[in-house]
Amino acid sequence: MSWRDHGIEALVQPDEGLVSPEIFHDQELFDIESRKLFMRTWLFVGHESQLVKRGDFISTYMGLNPVLVVRQRDGGIKVMLNACRHRGMKVCRADGGNSRAFTCTFHGWSYGLDGELNNVPMQDTAYGDRLDRSQYGLVQVPRVDTYKGLIFANFDESAPSLLDYLGDMTWYLDALVDRREGGIEVLGGVHKIVHRGNWKMGAEQFAGDNYHAFLTHVSASMSWRDEDAEGDPNPLKAGLQFTSRAGHGIAGWRKNGMDDAPYVPSPDYELVAKYYRDTAAEVRNRLGAERVDGPSLTAGNVFPNFSYLSRVFCHNSIGVWHPRTPDTFQYWRYCVVDKAAPPEVKRAIMNNMHIWPLGVADSDDGENWSEISANLTSPAVRDTMLNYQMGMGAARDDHPLFPGTITESYVAEESHRNFYRRWQEFMASDEYPDLKSGVLTATGATAGKE
Repeated sequence: MSWRDHGIEALVQPDEGLVSPEIFHDQELFDIESRKLFMRTWLFVGHESQLVKRGDFISTYMGLNPVLVVRQRDGGIKVMLNACRHRGMKVCRADGGNSRAFTCTFHGWSYGLDGELNNVPMQDTAYGDRLDRSQYGLVQVPRVDTYKGLIFANFDESAPSLLDYLGDMTWYLDALVDRREGGIEVLGGVHKIVHRGNWKMGAEQFAGDNYHAFLTHVSASMSWRDEDAEGDPNPLKAGLQFTSRAGHGIAGWRKNGMDDAPYVPSPDYELVAKYYRDTAAEVRNRLGAERVDGPSLTAGNVFPNFSYLSRVFCHNSIGVWHPRTPDTFQYWRYCVVDKAAPPEVKRAIMNNMHIWPLGVADSDDGENWSEISANLTSPAVRDTMLNYQMGMGAARDDHPLFPGTITESYVAEESHRNFYRRWQEFMASDEYPDLKSGVLTATGATAGKE
């Protein structure tokens, strides 16, 4: 039976822990998603370290919408649609750089850093006095805000503030972006990884799936393993997971940290591990002891599609799951480092990123996602609800150390249920959907539990 017969509300049943595979395949749902989700949520578009000088810019996407993120002459940041007002062609096709203007290579319409239309070739001859250039600048994204260097934008002027939107997730993000004075910076360019599958497969994994790691990535663990080591090469250790009613989530962290693995992927691994040990006291004083060895070693996802890895195999990265079609997406990944870290540590973190996520883990995960996507061509598979019931009823909202809803790390899918509950609320609502269980406020989020 098609979801069209029962409505969007039937696709996700979070209280029963059931999700329809159609959400990963259906073209009409994808089209609705492109407007109702990606044009109303706060979306990550870049980091301030990528925009040091006026005229610095980044080309990226907000859902399917191509945008330019530009440092203005007054030091501010604007986000605008990367589409010429004449025929809709991109006015910039570079990933990033520095420019004084953006000129469409089709007919030469040229726009300033602020998006204003500054020049139209042969304007007087072609249009006479009929073209008012002030009405044909690049379309501006109305909401732009930052959180400790992370730049977000939103097409919806009725959406809550960025800080309210992030809620308790800020407390956990700080363990990556605010470990040391000066925060983080992006190192190098963007890595674009093309996957077969639906973008939500990647987002849900970072939001709450440590369950896959012991099997999906076991070959990597075994290949790096000390040949004299005994026991499970990738053991499931007790840990915790954070989830938010707003759809954000963290895959989980071990209660006693992650730097005790019985293998060393590279010499750089030991160098970076030592750096984190040497700076632990500084971070403890800055953020509190509970964030040094817990939530600082994890994967997380800010709803809907901004993910990060923090200290997983001694590297850090941030990234975005960019939808392309119902069954294709790109993951754009950026290496990030503490700005205050020594140069040799920054190089080692970049090297570890190439060895672990780019070299091994992304291909492991991509194989799973592509196999799922191939199976979704089957109508019988799409008619079969998927089980998201792990850990139901075990979540707690009163943890003495960690804000938000906390569950066990490897045996819980609370993050998934909240992710898809929130997804469905956006999909089913014509207005910005308020949280039915109450909005997490910035005050509660930033206060933490020191």
